[in-house]
Amino acid sequence: MSAATLSLLLATATSSPALAQDAAAAEAKVEVKAEESVSEGGIAGTPVYTTGDIRYVGALPPDYTVNPDGVTVGQDFVLHQRLRPGLELRTDAFELRTQADVLTGQLVGDPWDIPRTEDERHREQVGVLDADDTFTLRKGNVSGRLGPVQMVAGLVTSHWGLGMVANDGEHDPVGFGTSDFGDRVVRVRFTTAPLKQGGEMYPLFISVAGDRVVEDDLARWSDGQEAYQGILSALYADRSGRKLGVYGVYRNQLEVDDVRKTEAGVVDVYGNLPVVLGEDVLTLAFEGAVIRGFTSRGNSYNSFEGLKVRSAGLVGQAHYEVGGPDGTLGAMLRGGWASGDGDPDDEYSRDFTFDRDYDVGMVMFDELGGAIDAGAYSQLTDPQYSYLPPDGVELVVNEGAVRRAAYVQPIVEVKPKPWLGLKAGALLAWQTGPISQPFETFQNGGVPANHLAEPTSGYSLGTELDWAVSLGDTETELGSLKATPELLLQGGHLMGSDSYAGSSTGTLNLFLASARLRW
Repeated sequence: MSAATLSLLLATATSSPALAQDAAAAEAKVEVKAEESVSEGGIAGTPVYTTGDIRYVGALPPDYTVNPDGVTVGQDFVLHQRLRPGLELRTDAFELRTQADVLTGQLVGDPWDIPRTEDERHREQVGVLDADDTFTLRKGNVSGRLGPVQMVAGLVTSHWGLGMVANDGEHDPVGFGTSDFGDRVVRVRFTTAPLKQGGEMYPLFISVAGDRVVEDDLARWSDGQEAYQGILSALYADRSGRKLGVYGVYRNQLEVDDVRKTEAGVVDVYGNLPVVLGEDVLTLAFEGAVIRGFTSRGNSYNSFEGLKVRSAGLVGQAHYEVGGPDGTLGAMLRGGWASGDGDPDDEYSRDFTFDRDYDVGMVMFDELGGAIDAGAYSQLTDPQYSYLPPDGVELVVNEGAVRRAAYVQPIVEVKPKPWLGLKAGALLAWQTGPISQPFETFQNGGVPANHLAEPTSGYSLGTELDWAVSLGDTETELGSLKATPELLLQGGHLMGSDSYAGSSTGTLNLFLASARLRW
């Protein structure tokens, strides 16, 4: 099989998801701080403050086959470590922030058996001293005010709205699982609140920004990719928690070969509305994005020069808290939709992919989906099938992100004590395009087939049941340090459809135990 043939095969799997993730990295953070003095309450009475997040996650993943060659995940218990220290200097004139991930990776345990993986969680490696990402600088920026304008310059993490397409990896999952990544850019941003009401600032914030992407879902500066973004955004955000915002992004990305490129625009709208119902609170939130552009990172049989991108995604959630945020009972209903491509041979690409840190369950996408992608990458880079892997083959791997799918996820929360939380939920999901794995579908003459080379039918991905028990998660005085310790136990149980998980795959069970300290 030639590299050119495989390149055609990969087109629908790589082009539009790439743009969805590319546009996702653009975020205009639009918070202007009120004029205030910074008291000297940091380290030893100085304006220097420390921040930190120490997390250990023990995982017992399921084992299953990822391709017809008999390759299995083959991973037993593993302990993951992440140390995220930060240092801030806060003065009346400016603020300086730094943050890094140090000695991060699988500390001890059993690596998975999938060869030639491109998954950035590096589950094929054990030992943080030799890991590829043992040190990652996340923040190194300075901010201050120039009259009515707030300016930020330097390395920042990027987040917008609910985190569907731009996610900093610092927000706790709304449902279940973990956040492991975070979009990073070198940014210059200017934000202002141009309107006044009754002599006071009206809470409408306008931002203009320019980015050089350091790393997001589909671009890494360290790999030689050049990605730039221009951003214009507006956000209404009042003190009651009501928010309505929109941002527009233009992205230009050039690949390592200096030939293939992407030009795309995204419009993303986000809203948040808390409604007080007596002592209870109902919070409604949504985020939707539309992407338009052109990419030559992939092609199709009828468009060798590249593809026009026409994709969209939408998520929403309703959260009801009995007794308000401090109550003991809550319920949430989440849902989402990412467009799928039903015609892989035309000149359009319609697949949409959520940011990989936007959580939807624990097993269906993060675990099974991530492993299926890694297994496909292993096949596509195997010399027995192709002497040279096709351009863009690494885009098959999405680290378990939700792609071309629709889902519904109800969740119930109980908090009988301030230090004890119980949560349970269900996830039902469907593919918005044919269920297929690119390599096996090509081998099957273009007829959709899954990762086990079984013909697929229908759109159901299956049903997943999740639960979590948290202990702690309340602020505690540790000497002069205010910290939040937490112990978290989670379980996910996937009953995948025959088309998605394979007819011989039973229930997949994933168990996570986390110990965490934040300050």
